[in-house]
Amino acid sequence: MNTRPYPLTNDRGSVIVAALMILALLTIIGFAATNMSTTEMSISTNSLLYERAFFTAEAGLQRTKESLRTQFDDFNGPAIASGGQPVWDFALDGSMFPPPTTDTEIGFNTVKFIAGDTLNGDTYSVRFWDNDDGDGNRLADVDGKIYVRSDATGPATRGGRCSIEELVEGSATGGNISGYTAQEGAGSGKVYTSNDTRAITNFNRQL
Repeated sequence: MNTRPYPLTNDRGSVIVAALMILALLTIIGFAATNMSTTEMSISTNSLLYERAFFTAEAGLQRTKESLRTQFDDFNGPAIASGGQPVWDFALDGSMFPPPTTDTEIGFNTVKFIAGDTLNGDTYSVRFWDNDDGDGNRLADVDGKIYVRSDATGPATRGGRCSIEELVEGSATGGNISGYTAQEGAGSGKVYTSNDTRAITNFNRQL
């Protein structure tokens, strides 16, 4: 007796369907893992580029502050010795650095200094300007404070950017020394010895 199978009991091809579903699931998982890995790599790269730009900007800032400190001491020697207020006029009026230029981003006269230096492929430029000290003159300082800003940029392709801005204050104390007798000179009551062949005679500048 011949029997004909019913369609509902025919399971041929079900293995192929299950295999396709498993393959599709594995493809989705693989794509998601690849996408996540690419995203994490991009985040890590961006973080590295930012850190490089940050340290480049910080290096430019420190270099400028050190250069300004030397000029600050030289320019303000008499004021420091007499106990006066040291100021940043030499940096703002263009007498020791390039003439001031108008900076549209900041809005007032600035001095561009050490522009175009490069560290490990990152370029930084530093500018500084007077704070609002109430005198109405951006080229003259009265309170010993100026703003210093360092901007660093990485290479043109995927380069990081970072800016560091500080309010720098220059201050010092000084004055003419009196009552110092150790090497004051010869005479009664002096405590120097015969070995003091080079007595200190100038007390005008004390840094």
